[in-house]
Parts: sequence; structure tokens; C-alpha cells
Amino acid sequence: MHDLLSRPLAELPIVFFDLETTGLDLRAGHRVCEVAMLRAEGAAVAGALDTLVNPGRLLDPSAAAVNGLDDERLRAAPGFGELAPALLHLIDGAALVAHNLPFDMAFLGAELRRLGLPHPSNPSLDTLALARRLIRRPSHSLAALAAALDLPVPTHRAMDDVRALRALFAHLVELMAAMGVRTLEEALLLERGVLPGMAAPTPPPLVARAMAEGLLLSIRYRSRGSPEPTQRAIRPLYLTREPGGVYLRAYCYLRNDVRTFAMDKIVAMALVEG
Repeated sequence: MHDLLSRPLAELPIVFFDLETTGLDLRAGHRVCEVAMLRAEGAAVAGALDTLVNPGRLLDPSAAAVNGLDDERLRAAPGFGELAPALLHLIDGAALVAHNLPFDMAFLGAELRRLGLPHPSNPSLDTLALARRLIRRPSHSLAALAAALDLPVPTHRAMDDVRALRALFAHLVELMAAMGVRTLEEALLLERGVLPGMAAPTPPPLVARAMAEGLLLSIRYRSRGSPEPTQRAIRPLYLTREPGGVYLRAYCYLRNDVRTFAMDKIVAMALVEG
């Protein structure tokens, strides 16, 4: 996969993907219920996957209200294990792109782990994080950006959202090219707040291992809102360089969301076994 890093974004094999889920909380046992992936190599579409998934559980009513799916249709769909071989073949050798990537990657990784398969090691870009760096808007949701930029309309059905995502990424590639960011490696650094010519922050060994292997960390974190450090279980994603210092972006299981942690406020950390 490392040979992808030096490739120009316009020539990169990319799988744009979106997942619909039975609910937002992995800890509550929510599962993937729809998968859409589109593999693009340059301007050509090289493959696609678009399917409902039997999640083996009921939809949360709030999720059903958003995506319009129902339990009867999902019961007739294949389980994730049936589509996993085709999915893994489709993403092989490609970079992954999603909007709010950590959410989709967390659910994708959880489904693969249930099958005894490893977390995907593909390099990946988050159009939400890139848009926040490149576009000044009051909202950076996919729907808001699509409306502002006259892109295909996302509908909270997976393939519709993938089409909007691909169009958004093409717009972001143009903005990045204007500032001298042309390769995947440069785009990954920009996502992390590192502009061309700047040095990327180096993660501590435990953080580096957790990021490389998709592992969880237990940290004690001293936040502004709490006088005593709080215990958090997090899945580290990457380090960012911001005006206030170096920060860790991670999926926080206490908040059930992607959060940013100042590295100098993490007072202790340990890998979570199992």
C-alpha cells in the first residue's frame, strides 16, 4: 500500500464508500445494514458494490426514520459474511475515501472482526476533515456541502451518498492542487494540518502501534471541563498539528464520537487487550 502514497490523487485507485447502520452506537450492538462502494481508477469506474445487509438485529427507529429502511427488507438481504469476500476484493490495492470516515471505518472494522478478519490497512482520506481545512462553511455535512457546491444530492441511502462523496472529492482535489497538494501522502498530511514543507508530528510508540493495528487505547485525560483526569477508551486515528499544539484525533467510546485530544493533556495510556 505504501506505493500509493506518492501517486497523484488524479491517478489513484480509490474506493469511495458509505455505510448505513441500524443505529449510531457500536457499544449498543448496532450493525451495518447497507453497503455502497464505488472503485474509481482515474475517471473510470472499475467496480462497485451496492447491497442491503441483514444485520441480525432490529433497526433503531431513529435510524429507520433517516434511511427509510425497514426490518422486513433487511431480513431478506445477505449477511455481512456473504459479501465480505467481494468487498475485500474491491478495496484491495486502493485508497479509501468516506465522509466522516472514522464512523464508517469503525463499523466496517467491527464487522470484519466478527468474521475473524483484520481491520483494513488501506490508506484512507476523510472528506469531512479535508473540507474543514479547505472550505469555509457554517456546516460541513455532506448534504450542506452538496447543496452549496451544486453536487449530486445525498439521501442517506448508501450509493446516493457515494455519488455525492465522489463529486465532493473531485472538488477538494482541485482546491488541494491550487495549494500544491497533489499526492496521496500530501493530502494525508493536509488532513492532519501539515502544510507542504512542514514537519509531521511523530506519535509516541503506543499511539503509533494502536493506529497501525486498529487497536484501542485506555487513556487518562485532563480536560478543561473536569478537574480530575477521566478514563477514556479511544481508537486513535492520527495526529494533527494545530496552532495550539499537537492533537490526537480518535474515536472516543465515552462520547461515542470522534474527538480531539491535546497530547500534553494525556497523563497516562495503555493498550486495551482483546
